[in-house]
Amino acid sequence: MNPKLVNSILLALAFVAMVIGIHRSIEESDIGRNYWIFMIGIMLYLVYNYRKRKSA
Repeated sequence: MNPKLVNSILLALAFVAMVIGIHRSIEESDIGRNYWIFMIGIMLYLVYNYRKRKSA
C-alpha cells in the first residue's frame, strides 16, 4: 500500500476522532467520559508523525 495514502488515512482518522470527542464532550458536558476518544486521536496522530519522520 502507498505510504502517503496510509499517512493521509491516519491523519484523517486522528482528526475525525478529535472532532467526535469534542462533539460528545459538548453534548454530554463531560470530558472525562470521552477521554478515551481523545487518546485514540492522539495515538493516531503520534503514529502519523512517527511514520512521517521515519520516511523523511
